[in-house]
Amino acid sequence: MRTFGIPRVGVSSHDKGSSVLDRSKVSAGLVVHRVWVPEHASDLRRPIAYVGERRRRIIGVVMVALAVTLALVAVVMRAELWFAFAPLLLAWAGVAYAGGGRTGFYEVGDDGRLGRYLGRSKPDLGSMRRSGP
Repeated sequence: MRTFGIPRVGVSSHDKGSSVLDRSKVSAGLVVHRVWVPEHASDLRRPIAYVGERRRRIIGVVMVALAVTLALVAVVMRAELWFAFAPLLLAWAGVAYAGGGRTGFYEVGDDGRLGRYLGRSKPDLGSMRRSGP
């Protein structure tokens, strides 16, 4: 069973020694950016993973790069203000698209799969420590 280089951490007394996140059980289109695990074995909270969609992120980066190129063209050509505003809207749309879809925070299940979706806003991670993907 392969994990993301994350040491085995017991989450509760009934599943001590289980791996935190199993790479083979994460959908191919998803990328795990960060995982948080409880600092203490007595903490009953589940590990939390921040996940993004690879395809959406690539399309978003392309949109932002296109927006930067258009902004540079507008500056060089000394274009009107309305034309210079269009790249800003394109960049905003690219960032919004990249952060959409199934991107967000997930609980990690007992079996190493992504569990319950917690949303896009960062949950309380105060008593947890970060570990790489």
